[in-house]
Amino acid sequence: MNRAAVRDLLVFALLVILGIVGRWAQPTWNFTPLAAIAAMAGFYFRNWLPALLVPVTTLVVSDLCLRSHDSVAVQASVHVMMLLPLMLGRLAARHDGWRRAACWVATGLVPATAFFVVTNLVVWAFQGHYPMTAAGLAECYAAGVPFFRTMLAGDVCYVGALVATLYAAQRIEKRAAAPKALAS
Repeated sequence: MNRAAVRDLLVFALLVILGIVGRWAQPTWNFTPLAAIAAMAGFYFRNWLPALLVPVTTLVVSDLCLRSHDSVAVQASVHVMMLLPLMLGRLAARHDGWRRAACWVATGLVPATAFFVVTNLVVWAFQGHYPMTAAGLAECYAAGVPFFRTMLAGDVCYVGALVATLYAAQRIEKRAAAPKALAS
């Protein structure tokens, strides 16, 4: 196996492990690295398959030990919503400079907001915990606000940490390659 393949496998494994451990450590309030690892997978992997397999593997494996969702619709909405940060990561990979920075900022803010809107709507529509009225929908969203706040905080923290780690690793790799280039 060549060096790039080993590095890709290592990045894949580290992202999945971080996602699983993060979900198991804090499943209740949604302060997890899930959106950040999905975004980083979208950014790092050129091929869609490994990028998609990072959040899917993380969700499937971590769901084995977490309380299951009350409905398939809710679980499906949670899984589908992890495609948004993956796509934002892919978008960041296509840009440089301020556009890339803007993509990373959006990755810290947009997924939690979209997740809040979509999953609370699905909970209201499919779980039967709230009346099927505007007041019931408002009650459902109000109940989700504490989860939204912590998910947003988690996304911002984990995206920031992973982006900082990525850039540090890239600088280290460039410095390590510089003496080899001079020796040639």
